[in-house]
Amino acid sequence: MAYRKFKGIEYPVPGVDTAIQTLCPGGRWEMANQEFIGWEHDEGEKPPTWEEIEEEMKREVEIYNYYLYERNREKEYPHIKDQLDMLYHDIKSGNLSNGSWIAAIDAVKENNPKPEGPEPEL
Repeated sequence: MAYRKFKGIEYPVPGVDTAIQTLCPGGRWEMANQEFIGWEHDEGEKPPTWEEIEEEMKREVEIYNYYLYERNREKEYPHIKDQLDMLYHDIKSGNLSNGSWIAAIDAVKENNPKPEGPEPEL
């Protein structure tokens, strides 16, 4: 089960394993051809149906797609050492409101805007 963390938010990376763990936390299984060939759950829960798994994966894909801007920003932000150097020079020159660091961060945010509308329910 894979999750990403962003600003205190943890969201799922879509997949069969993540969907099953979301639907039945603590389940252990083996699958072949979209059917369980082994299932164990300490509290006796039954495995989810393939239709339930597909619905959960669709939900996870919607969430994952919403946060695409965050993953793209992460790739484009300057390395932290470079950001610190920009900040140092901006502070030394008294140019905090429109210096090189602000310009670099603003450019990344403008190239990768946060989607409009409400954040998806986790």
